Amino acid sequence: MPPPRLQPTIPATFTAKKSEILSILGRSEDNYADQSPKGTVDEQIRDLIDEVNAYDGLVTTSSCAGRVAVFVEGPKSNGQDRPQPDDAPSDQSEFDGRADEAESKVTATTISTSPGGKGGGRWLYVSHDPVHSLQHDNGHSDALDESANSAGTFTQLFNLSPMSDKFQPTSSSTAASSPRLIHLSFSPLILHIHCATLRHARPLLAAAINAGFRESGVQSLRILDDPERGVMVAVRTAGLSFETTVGVVGHDAEHEVMQSVVSEDYLAMCVNVVNERFAWNGERRERFRTELRRAMGRGGFGQPQDEWEDKEARRARKRQEGLARQKRETGAVAATGAGDKAGNGDGLGDGLGALGID
Repeated sequence: MPPPRLQPTIPATFTAKKSEILSILGRSEDNYADQSPKGTVDEQIRDLIDEVNAYDGLVTTSSCAGRVAVFVEGPKSNGQDRPQPDDAPSDQSEFDGRADEAESKVTATTISTSPGGKGGGRWLYVSHDPVHSLQHDNGHSDALDESANSAGTFTQLFNLSPMSDKFQPTSSSTAASSPRLIHLSFSPLILHIHCATLRHARPLLAAAINAGFRESGVQSLRILDDPERGVMVAVRTAGLSFETTVGVVGHDAEHEVMQSVVSEDYLAMCVNVVNERFAWNGERRERFRTELRRAMGRGGFGQPQDEWEDKEARRARKRQEGLARQKRETGAVAATGAGDKAGNGDGLGDGLGALGID
């Protein structure tokens, strides 16, 4: 029988960095905020992030569950190239500054045109869930989702003006032939995971590739010069991405107009494509979870260091922890009230007891 595989030593700097990240991710939603425009981790992948972070030697540094967005390009000036769709506003950063400067450049372009950023682009619509259907007066619904939007058309939902033969694209003397375009896009799951060593990165990368995230890769090999640097792995795929132009920035007498250049039927078709990509994205995400468990086990890292819990179990645990904390904080008051008015303390105890809290 071959001897058991020795686990690689995890640098103290990685352990400290991971502890800092986990302390932030462990905050309640009311107290948690990151530097993404959305401000929080996407709920759709919170359980996956918790599972990844439960492994010794792995910690997530940025993420996006998958997103549909309608965004308008920023103004073009001085003859410079227009930012590409990938430079649209992004919410992939959970906690800015967790990777080193070279690794941070991976996501720098995705946030450069966020609201207030130098690119000047902005969202007209964004969601991390499938696009809801439109409920018509006759009760018929378009798209794939059973619930309905209050907007009467996808043109309205995406904050566009209907097609018109009378609009004029906004232009300038330097960019008369290049109007500002409006894009509809779907971006699949992306994770940036900091690994303590190359040994930790190898099974992670294998899991990503085997799960269908074929564009995954190592972002930096500075660990070869400095073992304290660790390895940044990007889990991503271009195969599920979708992008199309749906509008152009026009103008009226006083204001810019977000002018649709496609029909409502075309938008409905695109929504069906996007919702289908959301479904595929979810399937591929679950394959990654399965492949990660298998690869980490083969690599000698076993199960996560903490028992993994699904979304419902985590919600129940958080609720019980909150009730227990409330019980401790109100214990003195309840005890005093029991002496003044019979039954108050017992009522609190009975209620907590019914929830399985001693």
